[in-house]
Amino acid sequence: MQRITIFTLCVLAFLVHTAFSISAWGIKPSWANVPPVPTEESAAMMALGDEQLAYRMIGLTIQNLGDIGGNITPLYQYNFDRLGRWFFLEDRLDMRSNFIPFLAAYYFGGSQEPEDLGPIIEYLSVIGQRPYTDKWRWLAHAVYLSRFRQHDLDKAMGLAHVLAGMWQPGMPAWVRQMPAFVSLQQGDKVAAYAFLMSLLKDESQNMHPNEVNFTVGYICERLLDPAEAAKHPLCNPKKEN
Repeated sequence: MQRITIFTLCVLAFLVHTAFSISAWGIKPSWANVPPVPTEESAAMMALGDEQLAYRMIGLTIQNLGDIGGNITPLYQYNFDRLGRWFFLEDRLDMRSNFIPFLAAYYFGGSQEPEDLGPIIEYLSVIGQRPYTDKWRWLAHAVYLSRFRQHDLDKAMGLAHVLAGMWQPGMPAWVRQMPAFVSLQQGDKVAAYAFLMSLLKDESQNMHPNEVNFTVGYICERLLDPAEAAKHPLCNPKKEN
């Protein structure tokens, strides 16, 4: 009798499971979009007060947001304002790590919707001014997103001047030349020319010869037309005298 009862229970459990599976067939979990951002203290408490552990846990969560239950959520469906707040939370937990900046710039920065990029640009422009090695590259990426993705040349110019002001020996010459590049795209060749000529006049002695040659080439080949370049002493040093 006991064996029959156990067998009956197993059959009933199987039937109930089968009925539930059939009724739930095709149902997938829905994504509630980017969750609200906790306070820094609450985030640390999730990792028992370990801020570095909290940084990594949140980072992995951000990396996999929207990819649940076999679903892949396109970037245009993300709430980028909340994403930006998550990025700044992570920055408060760890200002030196480049994990979240990399995700922001190269993953979420790949959104095809230019209006989504505002929080990304704001975040990269802030952390790009941190006094740590190579952080300035994130500011350069913010200039790129503003210039080529949003086509907001005024914003790009403002960020380009901030970037140029951060130049130090060991950084590439294009960091200082960025305002000229943006000016040229704005159609203001006069401003670009004046900026680069001033750079050569005041800083050429501190620049690597390759950087000087690049700057001269940019002036002679991009800013000046062939007729102007032919008469310019910078482009034809032998004719200077």
